[in-house]
Amino acid sequence: MSTITRRTALFGTAAAAATLAAVAPGLEAWAAPAPGIINPADGLEHVQGKLLVPPAVMAHDQIAKGGPKVVEFEMTIEEKEIVVDDDGTSFQAMTFNGSMPGPTMVVHEGDYLQLTLINPAANSMPHNIDFHAATGALGGGGLTLIMPGEQTTLRFKATKSGTFVYHCAPHGMIPWHVVSGMSGAVMVLPRDGLKDSK
Repeated sequence: MSTITRRTALFGTAAAAATLAAVAPGLEAWAAPAPGIINPADGLEHVQGKLLVPPAVMAHDQIAKGGPKVVEFEMTIEEKEIVVDDDGTSFQAMTFNGSMPGPTMVVHEGDYLQLTLINPAANSMPHNIDFHAATGALGGGGLTLIMPGEQTTLRFKATKSGTFVYHCAPHGMIPWHVVSGMSGAVMVLPRDGLKDSK
């Protein structure tokens, strides 16, 4: 077994730094958007969605007015104690915007739902959000993991009408976070409104 000397450690560090310096300009170009790529949400009207404590739901039109929009929401994760009955029994909850369940977001089919998710520095755990309305199972959870003191923004096009669940889905902790309060709903309304089935 060979021993690493101070000299070989310094040589290895210098070689790694030189390699990184040579590669770094290419990494910047690699991370930039490809030329000619058009974001379909560019140029759409942006509107603010209002998140309310359930069972209340934000005001919305049953039939969409105008073309697709980007509906923006901001949601803060709160780790807090919640009283669950009249006797004062409390529960250490993890919540979206302080409520159990989390607020309901409402958009119309063809709209883009844009969410800024905030994990305040006062929290103690990593959190994320998984939107089954985006792609079915595994709808963004892996892309939205944020540590305390961080935030992230994601956007997806609501292509199918229905009511879908969202929940926190950090690897290895999904059941704990969900049963502690981190779930809610997204309603994607048909652009031409709900119809009676006949």
